[in-house]
Amino acid sequence: MQNSANEVIETIKTLPIREKAKIYEWLDEEKRELMRKPLSRENAKEQFELFRKAQEWVLKNREKYLNQWVCLDGDKLIAHGTDAPEVHRQAKESGIEIPYLEQIVEEEDWGGW
Repeated sequence: MQNSANEVIETIKTLPIREKAKIYEWLDEEKRELMRKPLSRENAKEQFELFRKAQEWVLKNREKYLNQWVCLDGDKLIAHGTDAPEVHRQAKESGIEIPYLEQIVEEEDWGGW
Protein backbone atom coordinates (compact mmCIF):
# COMPACT_ATOMS: atom_id res chain seq x y z
CA MET A 1 0.00 0.00 0.00
CA GLN A 2 1.33 3.42 -0.97
CA ASN A 3 1.36 6.29 1.49
CA SER A 4 -0.35 9.53 0.55
CA ALA A 5 1.75 12.67 0.20
CA ASN A 6 0.27 14.03 3.43
CA GLU A 7 1.25 10.86 5.30
CA VAL A 8 4.79 11.10 3.96
CA ILE A 9 5.01 14.77 4.92
CA GLU A 10 3.84 14.02 8.45
CA THR A 11 6.49 11.33 8.74
CA ILE A 12 9.19 13.67 7.44
CA LYS A 13 8.21 16.26 10.06
CA THR A 14 9.18 13.81 12.80
CA LEU A 15 12.68 13.16 11.42
CA PRO A 16 15.87 14.68 12.81
CA ILE A 17 17.23 17.67 10.87
CA ARG A 18 20.04 15.65 9.22
CA GLU A 19 17.54 13.18 7.78
CA LYS A 20 15.34 16.04 6.57
CA ALA A 21 18.40 17.55 4.85
CA LYS A 22 18.91 14.29 2.91
CA ILE A 23 15.30 14.42 1.77
CA TYR A 24 15.62 18.09 0.70
CA GLU A 25 18.71 17.23 -1.35
CA TRP A 26 16.93 14.33 -3.01
CA LEU A 27 13.89 16.50 -3.81
CA ASP A 28 16.12 19.20 -5.32
CA GLU A 29 17.75 16.64 -7.59
CA GLU A 30 14.34 15.24 -8.59
CA LYS A 31 13.13 18.75 -9.42
CA ARG A 32 16.24 19.48 -11.53
CA GLU A 33 15.75 16.20 -13.40
CA LEU A 34 12.10 17.01 -14.04
CA MET A 35 13.00 20.44 -15.39
CA ARG A 36 15.46 18.85 -17.87
CA LYS A 37 12.73 16.75 -19.46
CA PRO A 38 10.90 18.30 -22.42
CA LEU A 39 7.21 19.02 -22.00
CA SER A 40 4.93 16.45 -23.49
CA ARG A 41 2.30 17.71 -25.91
CA GLU A 42 -0.40 17.04 -23.31
CA ASN A 43 1.49 18.84 -20.55
CA ALA A 44 2.23 21.80 -22.85
CA LYS A 45 -1.48 22.11 -23.68
CA GLU A 46 -2.32 22.03 -19.96
CA GLN A 47 0.25 24.77 -19.20
CA PHE A 48 -1.04 26.89 -22.07
CA GLU A 49 -4.62 26.55 -20.79
CA LEU A 50 -3.55 27.64 -17.29
CA PHE A 51 -1.77 30.66 -18.80
CA ARG A 52 -4.83 31.57 -20.89
CA LYS A 53 -7.11 31.39 -17.84
CA ALA A 54 -4.66 33.52 -15.84
CA GLN A 55 -4.63 36.19 -18.54
CA GLU A 56 -8.44 36.26 -18.59
CA TRP A 57 -8.50 36.57 -14.78
CA VAL A 58 -6.11 39.53 -14.92
CA LEU A 59 -8.30 41.31 -17.47
CA LYS A 60 -11.43 40.80 -15.34
CA ASN A 61 -9.82 41.71 -11.99
CA ARG A 62 -7.34 44.42 -12.98
CA GLU A 63 -9.03 47.26 -11.07
CA LYS A 64 -9.28 45.36 -7.78
CA TYR A 65 -5.58 44.41 -7.69
CA LEU A 66 -4.03 47.51 -9.27
CA ASN A 67 -0.39 48.09 -8.19
CA GLN A 68 -0.14 44.63 -6.65
CA TRP A 69 1.55 41.39 -7.58
CA VAL A 70 -0.79 38.45 -8.08
CA CYS A 71 -0.02 34.76 -8.20
CA LEU A 72 -2.47 32.66 -10.16
CA ASP A 73 -3.01 28.99 -10.84
CA GLY A 74 -5.13 29.27 -13.95
CA ASP A 75 -8.06 31.44 -12.89
CA LYS A 76 -7.55 30.79 -9.17
CA LEU A 77 -5.92 33.55 -7.10
CA ILE A 78 -3.25 32.00 -4.86
CA ALA A 79 -1.68 35.11 -3.31
CA HIS A 80 -1.42 38.86 -3.83
CA GLY A 81 0.35 41.88 -2.37
CA THR A 82 2.86 44.64 -3.10
CA ASP A 83 5.94 42.53 -2.22
CA ALA A 84 6.74 40.16 -5.11
CA PRO A 85 9.10 37.87 -3.14
CA GLU A 86 6.48 37.45 -0.41
CA VAL A 87 3.76 36.63 -2.96
CA HIS A 88 6.12 34.11 -4.56
CA ARG A 89 6.89 32.55 -1.15
CA GLN A 90 3.19 32.18 -0.37
CA ALA A 91 2.62 30.54 -3.74
CA LYS A 92 5.41 28.03 -3.18
CA GLU A 93 4.08 27.27 0.31
CA SER A 94 0.67 26.56 -1.18
CA GLY A 95 2.22 23.91 -3.40
CA ILE A 96 2.44 25.77 -6.70
CA GLU A 97 5.51 24.33 -8.44
CA ILE A 98 6.01 27.10 -10.99
CA PRO A 99 4.07 30.16 -9.83
CA TYR A 100 2.58 32.53 -12.40
CA LEU A 101 3.20 36.03 -11.06
CA GLU A 102 2.15 39.27 -12.66
CA GLN A 103 2.29 42.86 -11.48
CA ILE A 104 -1.00 44.61 -12.17
CA VAL A 105 -0.23 48.13 -13.38
CA GLU A 106 -2.27 50.79 -15.06
CA GLU A 107 -2.58 50.23 -18.76
CA GLU A 108 -0.69 52.76 -20.83
CA ASP A 109 -2.63 54.79 -23.35
CA TRP A 110 -0.72 54.26 -26.57
CA GLY A 111 -2.88 56.67 -28.48
CA GLY A 112 -3.99 55.83 -31.95
CA TRP A 113 -4.19 56.93 -35.47
